[in-house]
Amino acid sequence: MALDGTYGWVYCGAIGLGIGVFTVTGGQIEGRDYAGGKYSGTAKERPDGRITLALTFEVQPGVALVQGTAPQDVARTLPIDVELPPNFGDGEPQKITVPPGVVTVMVKRLPDHFAPAATQGFTMELAQRLGPQPPPQSK
Repeated sequence: MALDGTYGWVYCGAIGLGIGVFTVTGGQIEGRDYAGGKYSGTAKERPDGRITLALTFEVQPGVALVQGTAPQDVARTLPIDVELPPNFGDGEPQKITVPPGVVTVMVKRLPDHFAPAATQGFTMELAQRLGPQPPPQSK
């Protein structure tokens, strides 16, 4: 299948942003995002190149969604059904509806050595502290 491969995506909603990795193998999708979200489902390429995704998004307890929802005490599963342009938009911003709101995503193909992040997960570390910085301490 022409879609088979590894992809990275960045996403942004009303209150946050994130990154993730997914793989497509024979029309099956498996992926993870940096907040511990798991994605699984199918990708079907139409004759015109557009891609229909039918995904299940597993949200871990204590995770707020970028659309503006508060963290929940229990895990939950959300459906994501969307149609995207050929090559998932090839890095161009796409607005999609993911209950309970809209998320902007950008997807780009990655080298396949990133594939383990889609199944095993990954972590991110900020290089600097965000927000107001404390004043330097005088000696």
